[in-house]
Amino acid sequence: GMIVVCELLAMTGDERLREPAIKAVAFSEKYQSPEGGWRYSLGVDADLSVTGWFVIGLQSARMAGIDVKPETWAGIERMLYRVASEDGIRYSYKKNEEPTLSMTAEGVLCRQYLGWKKAEPQMADSVAYLTAHPIDFAAKDYYYWYYATQVMHNVEGEAWATWNQVMREAIPANQTRTGRERGSWEPEGDRYAMSGGGRLYGTTLMILTLESYYRHLPLYRYRTE
Repeated sequence: GMIVVCELLAMTGDERLREPAIKAVAFSEKYQSPEGGWRYSLGVDADLSVTGWFVIGLQSARMAGIDVKPETWAGIERMLYRVASEDGIRYSYKKNEEPTLSMTAEGVLCRQYLGWKKAEPQMADSVAYLTAHPIDFAAKDYYYWYYATQVMHNVEGEAWATWNQVMREAIPANQTRTGRERGSWEPEGDRYAMSGGGRLYGTTLMILTLESYYRHLPLYRYRTE
């Protein structure tokens, strides 16, 4: 909800959206946990999955001209260090858990928003790691693809071209074409879609992934680095 309201405000300038957007940011800051992130109980504990959604919401608010406290970003950075592996290019759901592709993509996107420069070696290493794991419907991971696409779209260049070449073909090719569910994507084979998210979850993430072209300009395009 915060992402939707803040993106609409940034895109349209509709001042009716400013107050709810400010309230969403205030809510997020009030319930940021001591670990620096968010989880399912307000102000208690943190995991990278939930934290990443808040980071996107806060970044959208920043794009809409809403202030986010420096200590909020500092807390998020602290959280990211907690769940990063020793090499700093792979990330886990929570501290002391094994890194995964989906959490790595989400962690790297958060790092981009927190100021990682495009030329930093850790960024290049992370992007290379994600590039080595392109979209493959034989091993569905809608969540990973959503976050990795945003990372690649931000860095542009060869990494984005390589990722996008697969993405723009594979996702439309695997859309359901017939029957009542036409236009959607199958939940079967995706861990989170099958464990409760369902067809709507997978379809929503695929739509958002394909919209990466249109929602935001690549993050580094107008930075000098």
